[in-house]
Amino acid sequence: MAAAPLDHCYWTQTAAPTGFAPLDGEATADVAIIGGGIVGVIAARLLKDRGLTVALVEAERVGRGVTGRSTAKVTAQHALFLQRIAQQHGDDAARAYAEANLAGVALIGELVARHGLACDFERADSWVYATTADGAEQLESERAAAARAGLPMELVGETELPFPVTGALRLPGQSQFHPVEFVARLAATIPGDGSQVYETSRATEWSESTVATAQGAIAARRVIMATHLPLGQVGQFHAHNQPHMHAVMAVPVAPGRAPAGMFISADPPKRSLRRHRTANGETVLILTGPTFKHGDAAAERDGFHQLSSFAAEHFGHAGGGWRWSNEDYSPRDGLPYVGWAGPDGESPLVATGFDAWGLSNGAAAATILADLAEGRDNRWAACFDASRHSLTGVGRLLKTAAQVTGDLVGGHLRAHPAPSAASAEGDIVEIDGKAAGLHRGDDGALRAVSAVCTHMGCALGWNPVDRTWDCSCHGSRFAADGAVLHGPAVERLAAVALARQQEDAGQ
Repeated sequence: MAAAPLDHCYWTQTAAPTGFAPLDGEATADVAIIGGGIVGVIAARLLKDRGLTVALVEAERVGRGVTGRSTAKVTAQHALFLQRIAQQHGDDAARAYAEANLAGVALIGELVARHGLACDFERADSWVYATTADGAEQLESERAAAARAGLPMELVGETELPFPVTGALRLPGQSQFHPVEFVARLAATIPGDGSQVYETSRATEWSESTVATAQGAIAARRVIMATHLPLGQVGQFHAHNQPHMHAVMAVPVAPGRAPAGMFISADPPKRSLRRHRTANGETVLILTGPTFKHGDAAAERDGFHQLSSFAAEHFGHAGGGWRWSNEDYSPRDGLPYVGWAGPDGESPLVATGFDAWGLSNGAAAATILADLAEGRDNRWAACFDASRHSLTGVGRLLKTAAQVTGDLVGGHLRAHPAPSAASAEGDIVEIDGKAAGLHRGDDGALRAVSAVCTHMGCALGWNPVDRTWDCSCHGSRFAADGAVLHGPAVERLAAVALARQQEDAGQ
């Protein structure tokens, strides 16, 4: 199997290209949707099935954002989440969360079957495993919470993993797939009968009834913002979600070395893994490691080193493969935010805070959003209410706010007095008294952009694997040349002029 460059994502590199045209001029629809990931595309499909017209705008290519950079586990078993939700919000909330995610798993399977989506969909059992006595106790607590929530899990002493465990929780009947192919192929079923999908159309302005891009605008009765984190200042969700990143790898292994199930550890350090079998019979192991802060290059490198060592020791990985980083948001009170961004019901509809479990949660959120956009009741909407004002988690929010303030004022990376960037590497430097991100591209040219996030002015850090400028405050990401890759920012980084002597210093 040929290895892609290490800064590329396996799923995006192995998916067929899409070709939806950009928005050009004025359009109308019953519902306008910003974001072509799993939430936006499933919501669009559900609304079209109900006879409504939809217009979906995607800034880049559908399915290739956060959804397409995940491990692509479709399961209602979310490590140790249910016991935490029950402790913070009660058993009724844990039951609603479990029901919604089971429904999300089922919906994805139904969509694959109904539309004949070729996306490597297969059933697989989901497992949470422990390697310590404390971890085994946590598994028992999760089993009890899951039973109360109507999600029966089997507690066992052995697994197919190539190392000993102190226990494991098994949830059968879950699934896994190729996330980019699922989203892209489902999106292809939407155009027609007054509905449309637009790519390379970044939303720059919005309201509860309009969406505007640089090329045109959409007028609608409702607007859904399915952008992982709502854009700009919508709902102030950037203040209620903590961003974090994690290392992801896809490595070729011998078929007999990869377990059939989907696994995640209960104990630190975090280890998450599943297999993917390619059309030509090869096996790839998808692994995720511990989380780290945006722009923390040292922690990122360490995360990939840990994953590589883990894959080599237990699964015979001998090199090659794909490496990329993905990001998630942890909601301050432990539950996703899904619904109206404001309490008046006239704001955009949003979905955020899935905390690394965005596939089953995403499908459930799409169902909630479709119901609310149509004016229907939804039995899970109260649990996920995006406009709630819970004090749960306020301590962590204040701690995060202090960290954000530090990044706003000075940044977690110090500016250097003189530019020096190796090929394809980035550096934060000082140019004319201001922080700038310096990068030498593959063409050999040295370029600089502002190292201040256009969302709220936080300092940026360099991501050496994806070659991006990342914001630790609210999770915005920018390409090396300053183009926006991920919001809540919507404006690119400004170019910074380099004097001739500065260019020479970076040679």
